[in-house]
Amino acid sequence: MRSISIAKEYPPDIDKLSRVKGATLGLLIGDALGVGTQWYYDLNQLEKDYGSWIDDYQDPAVNGSHGFANISHFRYEQGVRAGDLSQSGQVIVLLIESLASCDGFNQADFLERLDDFFAPLSGESFSGRYTDELMVDLIKARRMGVHWGDPAAASGCDTSEGAQLAAVLALVIDEPVELVETVGKLLQALYRESFIRQNMIVFSLVVQAMANSIPLDDLPAHLTGMVKSPEIMAVVQRYDNLLTPGNGRVAWQPDNVRVEPALYISQVYGMDCQLIHVIPCAYYLMHRFPDQFEQGVLSAINGGGNNMARAALTGVLLGAMNGVEAIPDRLVKGLHDNDRYLLLAEMMRD
Repeated sequence: MRSISIAKEYPPDIDKLSRVKGATLGLLIGDALGVGTQWYYDLNQLEKDYGSWIDDYQDPAVNGSHGFANISHFRYEQGVRAGDLSQSGQVIVLLIESLASCDGFNQADFLERLDDFFAPLSGESFSGRYTDELMVDLIKARRMGVHWGDPAAASGCDTSEGAQLAAVLALVIDEPVELVETVGKLLQALYRESFIRQNMIVFSLVVQAMANSIPLDDLPAHLTGMVKSPEIMAVVQRYDNLLTPGNGRVAWQPDNVRVEPALYISQVYGMDCQLIHVIPCAYYLMHRFPDQFEQGVLSAINGGGNNMARAALTGVLLGAMNGVEAIPDRLVKGLHDNDRYLLLAEMMRD
């Protein structure tokens, strides 16, 4: 078999603000790269509509060849074009704006912004830029008069939007106990299932570790060391949840387990929207390409399925690891409103 060169480190000498900017843009770039090419579960159909290797933003297909072509067509009709965010990306920006304006996380402010965002939406899937399950459930509960914080308002879905929101909080909270408690409180308002919340919280701890320059080889010990904190374990609960990110180190053992090309990791863990399928892909790609933002994110995109979530999760990790300077200029400039997002990233760290 052809030898694969495996890097095990990411640049250690990048300042924190560059990592925060890189992670912020990485999250939004991953989302925008997928908004035009999402939910192709047949990679031959993905290649038919977009070519053999997607390396830039794409318009949603007007007449796509895949099973979710109606969603692509809907997005195109709504004016979504290459470089735009999905609705999930719009919600991420709401949180970033809240952090920038409130000098830190204010849950009441963010949820009020979310209510305002919900106001013009029909509450059905085909509204906005396409409304996913989490938002459909939350809108329904709020319009029934269920208050934020009432367990009945939380969704029973298992998608990854909460992990993306948690990742943003990891960029502004430097201490693990504070992060776990803050993320846990937010996710409890959004998600009903504790197992889903726990794995989102662990993802936020990984993003925090990367933003704080924890060496990738030290990550397993960094995470498992948190069992000594009763405050963290009261929220994370299961020791095994802390082991999951380290499973991505299988990328360092190509003689034993080889996924080539790396885009096929989506077919190892699952191409669908479930958190427990997309997050392991991101952990694999961060270990496979720790110093290669572009290769990691594009491998996530070209893997099909819910490539948008997979690329967003991979992008926030690799952006934190490599800093904003490592992101190709075309991906920065092609992201609509990129200058504003960079300014907001600065403001939320002030």
